[in-house]
Amino acid sequence: MFHKAAPLAFAVSTVLAAAAVVVAAVVLPERVPTYFGADGEAGNWSSRAEAVTFLALVTAGMAGLFAVTARWVLRMSVEWVNVPHKQRWIEAGLEGELRRRLREDVLLFGASTNVLVLSVTIAVVQAAFSGTDALPVWWFVVFVLWFLLTVAHAVLMHRVRYRLDRTGG
Repeated sequence: MFHKAAPLAFAVSTVLAAAAVVVAAVVLPERVPTYFGADGEAGNWSSRAEAVTFLALVTAGMAGLFAVTARWVLRMSVEWVNVPHKQRWIEAGLEGELRRRLREDVLLFGASTNVLVLSVTIAVVQAAFSGTDALPVWWFVVFVLWFLLTVAHAVLMHRVRYRLDRTGG
């Protein structure tokens, strides 16, 4: 189902997140709000160079982590995997399918995390120009949606995607 969509979503979200950092490097003012409290108000500021470096490291780090993990799950021992009915997957000779699904899910989690990181970069730029140095309200909506989608995906994985019925399907 996700075999083509997951890698594409991951690649596109990675490029967009990286592009946002490049744009931020060009447009951010010299003083940038970089720490925000739970109320969204800025509590600390950094130079543009520090802010862009931090955003670039987070963007590259998260994308790299998910990319490496997606490659690793294709090679790792299935014994390390915690999925429902793991033994049935092994007994049915479906270890390759299990690894493929794991890779897709890692890439989908990576894509959604890239979108969250992209939203952070955009929110920091917007906060820097807002005159209030506060995170925009829309960012909290994005964060809640990201959290709910992540939980929903995890539940879907556990209850449906990795469920292997007795007939092997």
